[in-house]
Parts: sequence; structure tokens; C-alpha cells
Amino acid sequence: MSEFDSSAKTISNPPDPARIMDGLRDTGYDFNTAVSDIIDNSIAADASEIYVRVEADPNMNVTVTISDNGIGMDYDGLKNAMKYGSDKRPDAKSLGKFGLGLKTASTAFCKKLSVVSRPAAGAETLKVCWDLDFISRRNDWSLLVPEVTEDDLELLDQAAKGASGTVVIWENIDRLFSRSYSTQAYARKVFNKIISGLRDHIELVYQRFLDRRFEDVQNVRIWLNDEEVRPFDPFCTDEDKTALLQDGVLDIEGTNVSLVVKAYLLPRKDEFSTKEAAARSRLGNDTQGFYVYRENRLIYFGNWMGMFKNEPHFSLLRVEVSFDHLADDYLNVDIKKSRIIFNQSIYDTLQNEFLPAPRRQAEQRYRQGTIAAVNKTGKTPHDAANKTIESKAPHAESSKTTILDESSNQVRVDNKNGSVVTRIKIRGSEDGAMRVIPVESIEYNALWNPVIADGKHAVELNMSHPYYQKVYYPLLGRPTSITGLDALFWSLAEAELGSFTQDSKEFFEDMRLGTSRNLSKLIADLPDPDISDEDPEA
Repeated sequence: MSEFDSSAKTISNPPDPARIMDGLRDTGYDFNTAVSDIIDNSIAADASEIYVRVEADPNMNVTVTISDNGIGMDYDGLKNAMKYGSDKRPDAKSLGKFGLGLKTASTAFCKKLSVVSRPAAGAETLKVCWDLDFISRRNDWSLLVPEVTEDDLELLDQAAKGASGTVVIWENIDRLFSRSYSTQAYARKVFNKIISGLRDHIELVYQRFLDRRFEDVQNVRIWLNDEEVRPFDPFCTDEDKTALLQDGVLDIEGTNVSLVVKAYLLPRKDEFSTKEAAARSRLGNDTQGFYVYRENRLIYFGNWMGMFKNEPHFSLLRVEVSFDHLADDYLNVDIKKSRIIFNQSIYDTLQNEFLPAPRRQAEQRYRQGTIAAVNKTGKTPHDAANKTIESKAPHAESSKTTILDESSNQVRVDNKNGSVVTRIKIRGSEDGAMRVIPVESIEYNALWNPVIADGKHAVELNMSHPYYQKVYYPLLGRPTSITGLDALFWSLAEAELGSFTQDSKEFFEDMRLGTSRNLSKLIADLPDPDISDEDPEA
């Protein structure tokens, strides 16, 4: 292709204003992300106080206002702020990045966007407005300059208190509710849920700005409908049981740019200092994974970015990834500042080197919680099976065992194939569990293991095995189901005793271990039990 010819003829070909504005309403903002984009602008304007109001009149017509005590703007500043593709901010660290957020975030939900601003104490308060219906009628880039009302001044001075500041006002909101509701009472219920979700979002996304412990971060106070928003720490660092598993710096290959990466292991719900702290932790399948911060503002969280599936037994692991503006171009930060893409080098390092050990520890802590929950049920879950098997065992046993040396687990087994001297674990019964004995682990993570308990043929069940946790545990309140499962594994253990020979004993052991491994794979996609419940599912 030839180089650009600067002498070539040109023609002006401006875009259609109405179609551009209407098209940019569909850039993919959700409500929380859109409000956050406006808050970003307030923080970029050095605000220390930000008031967010989301109000609905009796007819459920909603208005949103965000006011701050930032540096404010004169007319030139307001015109630039309302321009699609506004001038680049002088501070590259700014949370406002592309010069589109104010407009696209606002009109994603409203058809009338006004900005009221005062550049300094005593200066004139100014107002400009994009009205999409007006633009549609005129079909040109006509920025309205309405009169500043008393309501505008009241909103501004809630934050500015007579000094500099700005208010962003969303009116004619037509995209907040996903559908029409049959009653206003139900619409109000949905509206209240939206407010609650917005509060959760703000306290998480701006935690470092709200939390005075972050001394190197610009501190702000944010109010939502006159109630101050408190910071939410997703890593629960105030809890004694929270552990920092990994802490490192990853360089972006071929650059001088780095990412700070930290892996936190959270307590199980039963390990938190209080029930309130456990509830506030937001533990769950959708809150594990990466928490990505750009210039201390959370921009992405809640999954493993395609590296792994969200699974309950990793719900205790949250991984911080922090970077500054220098990494923007290498991580493909999007217009909403809600998505990034790791380059292949960083992706591979995180997946294959940084995360395997923390994921193992997270799974282990989760599994321990399930074991503790199982143990809390005591001997009751297997009582019915023990009684049933004990009554039937004399007629079901196909072998006879004689203990030769208890200290070395040496036993003689007489079965249909002859007599074999071998080693079988010899133990006492647990709490009267004569035939089926749940234990915390079995060597090589086998699911079951034949044992001799108080001289009787018994079977141990591995509570750490995924099959026990995903299949057994949810059924522990159902004696009939548990009896059926217990009878199956006791029968498998008894069949092994009744069939093996000196030459085939190793084959039976391999079959038991192979079956245990296959069961782990086959039930991998089954949901894990909710170990937060005090009792198993009935």
C-alpha cells in the first residue's frame, strides 16, 4: 500500500448525531458500572465527598444524581466534558480514561443528561445538557444551556458547600427496569434491590478509596441516598484465619511494566470471628477468583478469566492483581473499565506457576470444612447401616479372618480360593460403628478400604474423597439412602476378602484405587455441598 498522500482531495463526512448517540446507548453498561463511571470522574476531579442519589417518584419515574466537591468546570471545561471523545486528561493515572464514559454511561440509562458545575467559590454556577429527544428532532450536535435551578444548587451544595463542585443528573431514565411490572409495589421492590446492589458494588469497587488504611490512595467519602458507604475488603484481611498464600510481582514480557499479584485464602464460614463477619464476606461460587485493580480501583472480579471453572471447593480463594495506568495497553482495558485480557505470558505464569499451590490449599481448607460438618453429625448417619449389616453379616460374609499379629496387621484369610496370610488394617470400632467407619483420609485417596474392626469385617470410608463429599454428605439425613450406599461399599470390601489369592491381591488393590480415581473424575461436575448449613440437606 502506498503512503498517505497529504495532497489528496478530502471531503467532510460527519456522523449522524442522532444515530451516533442512540447507537452509543448500547455499549454494554449495567447500572452499577454506569454509576461507577461517573464516580470515577468525581475522583479524577479530586473530590473528597461524593453524594449519589437514586430516587423514584410515586409513579416510579427514576432520577439519578451524583454530586461532588471536586475542582469543578467553567464553560470550556463543561463543553469538553460533554464532547464525545473529550480531550485527554493531563494525569495519565486518572480513572477517567477514554473521554466517553460520562456520556455513554449516562445515556445507557437516561435520555437527558445534565451537568451542573461551579469552578470556584463565588464563581458562576453553569449548566449544560444533552437531551436525546431534542437531538433526534434537530439532528445536530446541539448542547443545551438551561438555566440553573434552585434544585440544581441544592444538589451541588450538598457536596460542594458553596465551593467548587459538579453534579451529574440523569433524567428520563428509560432503561433501568428490564420490563414493566404489574404493580408499583413490585416495581418498588425491584427498585430497592437495585439500590442494595449498587451499594454492594460501590463499597467493593472503591474500597481502597474509602478505607483510611490505604494511606497512598486518594481518600473519599461516598454517600448513597444519604447513607455513608463503608468499605468492603474482599480479602477479609482483618480475620485471623485469612492467609496470604502467595505474594509476587509479574513482569509483562518485553516491557518495564509489572503486576502485583497476591493470593488470599479466606476462612470458611464457620471459621470467621462472628456470624456477621461471615455474612459480610460474601463467600460463594460467584465471588472467587481474580480481583483486578487499576490504579487502586477494582475493575474486574468474580472468576478465573477462562483459566478454570468456578467450583465451590475453590470459593475460599481470591487473588488480587494490581497495576497502574502503564499496563493499560498491554491488558486491553475496555471503555467501561470492567474487562481486561492478560497477555499469554502473564496468563501462563498465573495458571501454571502462581496458582496451583494456592488452589490446592483452598481446596484442602474447603474439604476440611466438609469433614468437620460430617463429623458434627456424629455416629448417627451410619447407625442404621451398621445395625443392618451387623444383623446380615453372618449370612453375607464369604471369608473367615484370623488375626495372627495385631501389631503388624497380619491376618490369615480363608476364602473360596484357599488360605492366604496377608496384611489388613486392624483397628477398634469407632463409637460403636462396627461395620462402616468414616475416617478423615485413606492412603492414596482411596474411597474405601477393607479393615478388621474389633475382629469383624468392616470397611473404612474416606471423608476427604470427592465422592463422599458430593454424594454421601448431602444424603446424611436420609438413613435409607445411606444404608444403601454403606451396604454397597461393605459388600465391595467383603467381595475382595472373599475372592483374592496371594497372586491376585495386588490386582484387587489396584482395582479399588482405580475405581476411586474414576469416581473422582466422573463426579467432578456435580455441585459441592453447602457446608455453611448446620445440618446436611434433608
